[in-house]
Amino acid sequence: MFLVPPVALIFILAWLIVWGVMSLYIISIGKVQQDPTFTFLTQIVRQPETEYMFLYSLFGYLWINAFMIGVTQFIISAACALWYFSSTSDSNGSGSLMRGFYWVFRYHLGSIAFGSFLIALVQFIRIIFEYYKKQIQKANKNNPVIKVILCCTSYLLDCLERFIKFISKNAYIQIAITGKNFCMAAWNAFLLILKNALRFGTANAIGFIFRVLGVGFIATANGCLMFAAVHYYPPWTGLASNWMVPCGIALF
Repeated sequence: MFLVPPVALIFILAWLIVWGVMSLYIISIGKVQQDPTFTFLTQIVRQPETEYMFLYSLFGYLWINAFMIGVTQFIISAACALWYFSSTSDSNGSGSLMRGFYWVFRYHLGSIAFGSFLIALVQFIRIIFEYYKKQIQKANKNNPVIKVILCCTSYLLDCLERFIKFISKNAYIQIAITGKNFCMAAWNAFLLILKNALRFGTANAIGFIFRVLGVGFIATANGCLMFAAVHYYPPWTGLASNWMVPCGIALF
């Protein structure tokens, strides 16, 4: 099960590379003209259709990226559910990743696609908003009201994205347990979280603390290893005039 996220990360990075190359081809569509300001520079004059094509590809990237993450979450949830419901006092239970992989592509492909569509839609709206936010800020640099409205809107969109991701992840868990569609699973997950808000909040707080401690421990270990290498490892001893710079790089 620990190998599922790294494998999914490989597919996500591969899709990012494919989309990046495809986007470069889309961006390069247009007529090359000489820049009127600088004679030694050129610029690409694009048609509005090219911009729409790029936005279409961007939404496709967000959707497929969220879909792969959703499939990963469902496979892990299905394996955990199988292990939990097959575990008894006499046996340790068994979980199958391949069974979860089969379930998602045989029964729940539409549910995962719909949940990832909602996430991609919110992310797409956020990206479009951030673009226009910069344009509005350039035109209204000294208007405090505009700044407050833009900051509040950006904060609300960020909260909406986090909420959709949280509900979708718990909906995938409910789908793996009950086999219901996305809407019913999301509603059941919402009611379950609402009824056990204190327990979920406590579990998330404990998980956040452990994540912070884990990141801090890894960063501190890297810094200490670099300090030991710079001072006590013969090939690197004396190479750095200031040991704080390599240790800082290793730390962060």
